[in-house]
Amino acid sequence: MDDPRYLRQVLLAEIGPEGQARLGAATARVLGGGSDAPPLAHEVAERYARGAGFGALADGAIDLAALAPADLVASPAARAVLAGARAALAEMRAALALGSAAGSAGQGSAGEVDPS
Repeated sequence: MDDPRYLRQVLLAEIGPEGQARLGAATARVLGGGSDAPPLAHEVAERYARGAGFGALADGAIDLAALAPADLVASPAARAVLAGARAALAEMRAALALGSAAGSAGQGSAGEVDPS
């Protein structure tokens, strides 16, 4: 994709030219734009999706209440993301447990806040 609007994303190692090309070929659907959502919120979400370089935006809303949790992780890609998120959460929990086990308040920590 040669569009200069997406140069910052192309320069990111996590996205690169291949990732931006995939975004350009993808279709995004903006969720949460139902009747109880403010129109401005939906417009802003659409602008961000277009700004990210999605090739198309799908029309129509999805009733989030009607989605079963199993539907959200039906694809192999979604399962891979879920597995990664669970692993990251486990690492964060372990790190927090180690930090609280130390039990000492260092300089600049909440233990030294002046209540006045």
